[in-house]
Amino acid sequence: MRDIDIIIQQLQLAHPDIRVEQLSVAHPGADDNGLWFFTHPASGIEVQLESSTGSCPFLVESAGSARRPMAATVQQAIALVLGCLGLGVPAV
Repeated sequence: MRDIDIIIQQLQLAHPDIRVEQLSVAHPGADDNGLWFFTHPASGIEVQLESSTGSCPFLVESAGSARRPMAATVQQAIALVLGCLGLGVPAV
């Protein structure tokens, strides 16, 4: 199981309304599809995790901040996504 799979699983367990979408690419295998988008109905923010391997570290970006932190661990990625979405955990 890749880190992104663990992140998605834990986020959806804690907040079942979180939606996750992976970037769709024109040429799977040739194009990098290592970008995941997270949204929640209670938030107007979209959060992105980026990693070409689906494993840590992840570049974290959101429309709500100009910061682009790196998440070195699964737990840090979860905290950053939740914080950016305003779901109770402050962004690291």
